[in-house]
Amino acid sequence: MANTSTPVGSMAELSIGVVAESGNDCEVIRTLIGRIFETKQIPSGKYKVIKRAGEGCSKLRRKAERWMRELSGCGCSSIILVHDCDRHDEASLRAELHALAVPEGIGRFVCIPIEEIEAWFFSSERALHLVCGDRARSHPSPHLISSPKEKLIDLSRGANRKPRYSPNDNVKLAEVLELDVCAQRCPAFRELRTFLLNLVQAVAT
Repeated sequence: MANTSTPVGSMAELSIGVVAESGNDCEVIRTLIGRIFETKQIPSGKYKVIKRAGEGCSKLRRKAERWMRELSGCGCSSIILVHDCDRHDEASLRAELHALAVPEGIGRFVCIPIEEIEAWFFSSERALHLVCGDRARSHPSPHLISSPKEKLIDLSRGANRKPRYSPNDNVKLAEVLELDVCAQRCPAFRELRTFLLNLVQAVAT
């Protein structure tokens, strides 16, 4: 289970660090944080998100400890560490990420989308329709989809076979993702949302 140590501070001081495999993934998580906070009427001026991007899973694991120290030094009281499962064994990957040293007083949450963060978009027809058209249908168990990024590319191909989707569209998809449906269908997102809602509750009391 994730280390969800309660951070110290008020909403005016809330800073969240995000460490992910790419800048694109960081921006997706930043967008989702904002949308989840909006459901609790938390304005953007009451928190900030500071990111560190790995540009690949091996670089992320190699530099995560240093980045977490940097984020702590920037005032982050909580850090979200995002690593796609891909072809890794989830339990082994989770154990490896939890073994990384975390600065004292920091609440760390490990988020492992299966197989990739793109799988979350398959939970939501609203997101799929944005890049794949009305013919696309959501999936009840997105974590069972093999190579979801490539699947999105294929589904988005039009009559000329040119795909409408690229990973650069992920932030736009995160902006329309149906949060409740995604939480029902994607365990990793559900755990992330729970962590963030608990974080808001902890710092608001």
